[in-house]
Amino acid sequence: MSSSGVSKMYPQGYYEEGKTLVQKRSMNNNCHLANFSHIKESVGDEVWNDMKESSIWVIIKLYAADFIWSARQVHYFLTNQMATKKNYEMWSLVGNKPIRFSLYEYGDITDLNINPFDVQDTWDVDHREFWEEMGVRDSLEGLCLNELLLIMGKCRPWSFDKRRMVGLLCLLSIGIYGISATSRIPLQAAKRVMDREAFDRYPWGRVGFK
Repeated sequence: MSSSGVSKMYPQGYYEEGKTLVQKRSMNNNCHLANFSHIKESVGDEVWNDMKESSIWVIIKLYAADFIWSARQVHYFLTNQMATKKNYEMWSLVGNKPIRFSLYEYGDITDLNINPFDVQDTWDVDHREFWEEMGVRDSLEGLCLNELLLIMGKCRPWSFDKRRMVGLLCLLSIGIYGISATSRIPLQAAKRVMDREAFDRYPWGRVGFK
């Protein structure tokens, strides 16, 4: 019997037929690149150009290219996603054929660091003074985009390094985590903007893929 006559069994989909998520109401649409013009103006050209050399430079590249993503195609891929137990892999049934999108493809496309998390990395820094200067009430929390946009209105006289840290926090919120304007960047991740080396060695690609 030819292979074309063999019945193919695939994992079931995440969603039952007729119960898929509605595109405009259920998809994450929090990656607003339009905010970047305000960020660029607030941190200044020198800081902005330096941020292009960071490990998450691709976020600025997307903004500079006037990147527009196709929500319809992404929605189709997600609503036809198959229920698998693969870590860092997504499988979707497209045209009755299984298509894989994994962490490795994501890394190739974005050039973000997708290395495994280093469980022996005990890096830490005292962030409380900088958090206080930014006006963050709780030093045990990261920042949200709404707070960062307010900080942008007053950070222009700050030092190069401090403006760079605020700018990187914005890139994390918008481009890596893609969270709502009221959701906070995890504290331990947010603190890494205070150390250039600790920031650049972190596997932001694994964070972004999730």
